[in-house]
Amino acid sequence: MKHGLLLYGCLVALMAITATVAADAIQSHDSIQKSAEQFIAEKVLSSHGRVPVASAGSLDSRLRLKECDEPLQAFQPAGGRSLGNTTVGVRCPGTQPWTLYVPVKVSIHDTIVVAVRPLSKGTIVQNQDVELLEKDLSVLRSGYYKDLSQVIGKQVIRTISMGTAITTPMVKPQLQIKRGQQISLVAESNGLKVRMTGEALTDGASGERIQVRNLSTRKVVEGIVHSATTVQIAL
Repeated sequence: MKHGLLLYGCLVALMAITATVAADAIQSHDSIQKSAEQFIAEKVLSSHGRVPVASAGSLDSRLRLKECDEPLQAFQPAGGRSLGNTTVGVRCPGTQPWTLYVPVKVSIHDTIVVAVRPLSKGTIVQNQDVELLEKDLSVLRSGYYKDLSQVIGKQVIRTISMGTAITTPMVKPQLQIKRGQQISLVAESNGLKVRMTGEALTDGASGERIQVRNLSTRKVVEGIVHSATTVQIAL
């Protein structure tokens, strides 16, 4: 009888311990980190078309969050960046909700245009000045180029060091028309082409809109730079 009571008592105690352990179950750090990594990796894949390397930082070993009874949800805080050192939010939407912000380092490599020699301000980029090279995009703050034709013929705005990835703030379209230059104004309508003499009032690159003055009528109008000597205007 005593043996039976002892066995019963042990069983009750074991059940109580098991219930306590279950009640105190904590969310593993690994599951939180993986949730953050997967979220940002999918986001970068969607925007860049390439699979990045995402590595979540270590969490404080003293951190003990209640195990979530719902799947974890990851999100990006407002203003967060996708590449480089960033932060991903991970939340528990369950009965005992919590939110944690996880530091994540994200890198992605792609083949982009770089300078093969130093390029000084004012240089017109030529074929021999650039090449395609694989670079880590996470260190680039501005737009980059993936095709050599996108930069050849453009003018360097500031000095570019050898090996530097060429980005949009570094170059601009080459000026074809300069302010004060005498140009031809061309207007077309229903197969009729009219050519007049004009003066450029602003600088302009190919395809840009600039102000011009018709020297015959002295009227100021807007036109689109068509070549180094021609601006197209509307009739």
